[in-house]
Amino acid sequence: MATPQIKVELGLDLGDNSPQGFTLDDAVRGVLDNTNFILGGELFYDISDRLSSVSVRRGKSQALDRIDAGIADITLNNNDRLFDPLYPSSLYFGVLVPRKRVRITANDRAVYFGYIEDLDLNYLPQNRSTVSISVADGLSLLTNAEIVDYTPVTQLSGARVNAVLDLPEVSWDSNNRDIDAGNSIMLDSDVTEGTGVLDYLKLVSTSEQGNVFIGKDGKLVFQERNAEQNSVDLVFTDSLAPSAFTKIPFTQVNNVYGSENLYNHITVENADLVPESVIVEDLASIGAYGSRAYSLTNVLIEDPAELENMANRLLLNYKDPLYRFESVAVELDRLTEAQQNAVLDLEIGDIVQVEFTPNGIPPAIERPCRILGVAQDWSVERKQILFSLETLNYGVFVLDSDLFGQLDNDRLGY
Repeated sequence: MATPQIKVELGLDLGDNSPQGFTLDDAVRGVLDNTNFILGGELFYDISDRLSSVSVRRGKSQALDRIDAGIADITLNNNDRLFDPLYPSSLYFGVLVPRKRVRITANDRAVYFGYIEDLDLNYLPQNRSTVSISVADGLSLLTNAEIVDYTPVTQLSGARVNAVLDLPEVSWDSNNRDIDAGNSIMLDSDVTEGTGVLDYLKLVSTSEQGNVFIGKDGKLVFQERNAEQNSVDLVFTDSLAPSAFTKIPFTQVNNVYGSENLYNHITVENADLVPESVIVEDLASIGAYGSRAYSLTNVLIEDPAELENMANRLLLNYKDPLYRFESVAVELDRLTEAQQNAVLDLEIGDIVQVEFTPNGIPPAIERPCRILGVAQDWSVERKQILFSLETLNYGVFVLDSDLFGQLDNDRLGY
């Protein structure tokens, strides 16, 4: 087994104090046109040698939830006051402040990218101390941003997301986006001045039945509902049998069978001047489990037929109790480097397979699952990743996938 290489870096401009700064007349640091020592600007400084622990939370835990800003909590050794903002002899004095960038990688693969929110200093006996750094990803930059004046045109959901990000009050870097085109046409309803940018982007995402979040590389991602499925033919399993697929042994699986996500009376209403409303229900489910209502209002869909499709999709997915794999956890330390990298490459929205044989008694339970969220907890003792899952009550078709690409066995979507 291999030890994963965790790296935490701070994005800072240290000016003349930078160990990587250009120094005039210096034989090494003063060479013109070199790329190792620069005149100024932000550089990322590796602080991994100070790391005690780091935890990352991204995505959501339930399929019908909306995604909020991903967070990271980093604890560092601070015995020499390197991270103390009031210590003038610190290399980081005056520059380690909120909103500075943080980058986390593992095995040189992106894990998280965010911005410092808080630094909490903790003083311990025997002249020991730590610093806890709270970090939030790019969605936090949009949480308090408000739309000033915006009258949209009728357009696809992806174009609507881009239009909002292009507003002067938002001005999100066009190179820092990964936006799908979308499947649904958005209404041209006026946006009330003062509407939160993030709230509106979430509304667009809900109307599309897609996702909006910050990827592990820091880009703002908008996934359409029928986004091309990213499958790496990866199976989380408790089986030791040989397989043609990438098998990842899990250390924990959480199974749920119940009514937590059971809805058999669905209402969908749009945000038109004269709202269009669609109600669908499943009488058999209501007879068996009682009426359980779920509603979506103010969605940005004009076409009544598409509203009905949305309502029927929700009804199909949630009208019956479903045996669900709610989450699965792995210990990176127990995996080979190839297995570690396969796990680290997974992202929100990816499709995987979960296989579990309860009590070792066949047959195994096998389900395709979509990744909803990722939680990493890394310390000296252990390095765990827990994936929140949406168990799919239908097969999915992924072109060129050995695991999900079998014809006449899956469906493409609606």
